[in-house]
Amino acid sequence: MKTSVIWNVSDRKPFPLDLWKHPKITIQVNQVKTADIQSLSFDSHSFHFLFLQVNASEWKQLRPILKQSFDSQPYLSLIIVYSEDASEVIYDEVKTQSKYLVLENPLHTRELRIILDRSIQTEFYKHTALEIGNTCLENVGFFEGVFSLAHKEYEDSKKENLALKSILDYEEQVKKSQLGINSAMDRMIDLKNQELIELHERVKASEQLDQLREKELKQALELQKATEQVLNYSRIEEMQLDKILRAQDKLFAYTESEIKELIEENKRLKKQLGLT
Repeated sequence: MKTSVIWNVSDRKPFPLDLWKHPKITIQVNQVKTADIQSLSFDSHSFHFLFLQVNASEWKQLRPILKQSFDSQPYLSLIIVYSEDASEVIYDEVKTQSKYLVLENPLHTRELRIILDRSIQTEFYKHTALEIGNTCLENVGFFEGVFSLAHKEYEDSKKENLALKSILDYEEQVKKSQLGINSAMDRMIDLKNQELIELHERVKASEQLDQLREKELKQALELQKATEQVLNYSRIEEMQLDKILRAQDKLFAYTESEIKELIEENKRLKKQLGLT
């Protein structure tokens, strides 16, 4: 069973995912401090992935080391970089290199699990294709021996030519098969890179959608608060209007009683003066 090794390079943070089981590959995580990154060694029997959790200053120190020792390392499949304060800077520095994938802050563990799972699966298929190709090439030597035997046993030139033609046809088929395998491997690598780019874009779109939803929610809450304030103001106006109407009623009632009193007083005066 093949082994997939994930090197978690960080001075403070553990690897953010729990280990998961794969039916054909053993997955293990090794914790490495940034100061010890130059001591890492990779072998051809395992799939190797670097997961860097660094800040801006740590990235500035590690970048020359990565460029010198890891960018062209044939047994290192992918370098994933996550930084809370320098994601865009890191992305601008490595965006042209297919071996790098920069994750934006905040870190989404579900997307990280998908990226690693697909990358490990791709490396497994690539290794299987190489083994098939090497097996085909090994068989070429066997048929070269068959050709020597045919040359000795068939002295008749016609039979010898037929045997030679059959062997050459087989070798041609082996070469075509190897070319097909190489082409399939190139397409598989391109597909892996394309899937990683698309996944990265989907993660960015999802984050933008979350931000838009959060903004819409804030606007809705502000609208609700403004509506409640308008309703409260309307209630206050109604209460004040009701008080004004009551006061006017009292004023009108008071004015009417005064008029009646004035009329009665006028009548009394007329009686006293003998005018009635």
